[in-house]
Amino acid sequence: MVCQNCGVEAPTKYVVFYENKGALIMRFTREIEGYLCKSCIHKYFWEFTLITLVLGWWGVTSFLVTLFYYIPNNVIRYLFSLSLKPVPPGAVVPQLTEEAVAGLTPYAGAIVERLNNGEALENIAGDVASRAGVTPGQVILYLRALVAASHGQ
Repeated sequence: MVCQNCGVEAPTKYVVFYENKGALIMRFTREIEGYLCKSCIHKYFWEFTLITLVLGWWGVTSFLVTLFYYIPNNVIRYLFSLSLKPVPPGAVVPQLTEEAVAGLTPYAGAIVERLNNGEALENIAGDVASRAGVTPGQVILYLRALVAASHGQ
C-alpha cells in the first residue's frame, strides 16, 4: 500500500523493530513501528539490530532485554517479512492531484460507509482506485484529507 516511513507506494507489512543502547545503570531505546515497505524493513532491521548487538549489552537490564526480547523480536519480524514483494522500480510517493480528488469525490460516502462497516482500508483503496482511475495511495491521501477537513484542520 503506502509505506508509513518513506511514503512510497509499494507492498507493506506491519513490523516493529527495537534498538537498545546500554549504559551500565541506564539504557536508551528507540523503535520503529508501522506498515513498512521491504526497503525500509531491510534498512531498519540491520540498523537497529546491529547497534543493539554491539551496544545493547552494557547493564543488567539492557543485557536481559537485548538477549531475550529485542534481538529475537527483530530477527523473527525480519524473517516473516522476507516474503514481501520488493518495492517496484520507479515507485514514488503518491500525490493527491485535483484530478484524483475529482475522480474520488463521488466515492467519498461509500468509502466512509465501508470503513464504518469494518472493511480493511487496503481492500477499499484497491477497489475504489480501480473504479476512480487513481492509485490506492491516492485513495488513502484522499481519505486523510477528508478526515482532516472534518476535524477543521
